[in-house]
Amino acid sequence: MRPRSRHRVDELLRELATWEPKELRELQAALGGLQTALERESSKTARQPSPGHIEEKYIQRGNKRHGPYLYLRYWEAGKLRSKYLGKKPE
Repeated sequence: MRPRSRHRVDELLRELATWEPKELRELQAALGGLQTALERESSKTARQPSPGHIEEKYIQRGNKRHGPYLYLRYWEAGKLRSKYLGKKPE
């Protein structure tokens, strides 16, 4: 029996084989930004410019503040992109 993580990678690769090249380039940029952000977060090193970071955001609706919501911010083709990652676990 293979480790679960390897099985997940195989499943992802089968799915990604059906994607268009443009979609794969966008995914590659997002993954690079996510990897950098997670490595920086775990190492707690001094802040340096990087290809990606995770941002916490709060949303104000009326008198209530909702969140924090996590967003991956990364650079692709000279533009700052954003991907919603979900609500931060408590």
